[in-house]
Amino acid sequence: MVTASQRQFLLAQAGWTAAASALLWVVGSLTAELVFVASFLGFALVTALTAPLHDRPAWRSWLRWPLLVGTLVFLVVVGLRTLEKFAGLY
Repeated sequence: MVTASQRQFLLAQAGWTAAASALLWVVGSLTAELVFVASFLGFALVTALTAPLHDRPAWRSWLRWPLLVGTLVFLVVVGLRTLEKFAGLY
């Protein structure tokens, strides 16, 4: 059963991703890489902003794994872009 806080979190994340994708489409920069970066930054922001101050629900402990994997992928994307721009290796 989905709780109200889970529903709030999912709607905020889906709204952020949809708004970011629409904005990227409007400016003509819609790529999978940029959608991932915008969605991941939104995920981290939504996770931080919806965190309860005192009582931590058990379902929130599962959020650390997507945050960890997303951070690793984000670092790979940034590293590859850096190599491409400055070193011309990729």
